[in-house]
Amino acid sequence: MFERVSAFAGRWWFPWMVALGSGINMFTLVFGGVLAACYVTAILSRPKYWFATALTNAFGTVCGVGLVVYLVEINGTAYITQHFPSIFESDHWAWTEKNVNLYGPVGVIVTSAAPIVLHPLILFSMLAKMNSYMLVGCIFLGRILKYSIMAQCALTAPELLKYFGGKRLVKLSKEKNGLHTE
Repeated sequence: MFERVSAFAGRWWFPWMVALGSGINMFTLVFGGVLAACYVTAILSRPKYWFATALTNAFGTVCGVGLVVYLVEINGTAYITQHFPSIFESDHWAWTEKNVNLYGPVGVIVTSAAPIVLHPLILFSMLAKMNSYMLVGCIFLGRILKYSIMAQCALTAPELLKYFGGKRLVKLSKEKNGLHTE
């Protein structure tokens, strides 16, 4: 599978396409697994550019985040609860709220580096009256950290990718790295 996709994934524009998808996914919430696989494929196709790819994907995500933050500023925090009701099923609500309330911007960075949806983080940060620019900047830093860790896992420790998107990412990375897959 990797060989067929790598023809596209090795192109300069592929990380930008994945980043665009990451920004759009802030509104759809359904492409997470596909985007993670595309991101890992981009990393494996051009390992020398892993940090640029991480930065690009974080930029795409934060563009979507910025738009969500703007819409919440205009429509109020109810915008998130009305437009993204599925996020209320997350087990990460309490952890996210604690990180925002206890640690402020540092908590936002740490939380946004985790493999979770960002909407609860945006909601709690805005309820805590965090400056919108600070919020978007902290999420950008957190996502750079997340995508950098994912890139290094894909290149050096594929088994750890299970924490970012499941067994398919592990299999994809092992296949490319020539490691045994089950």
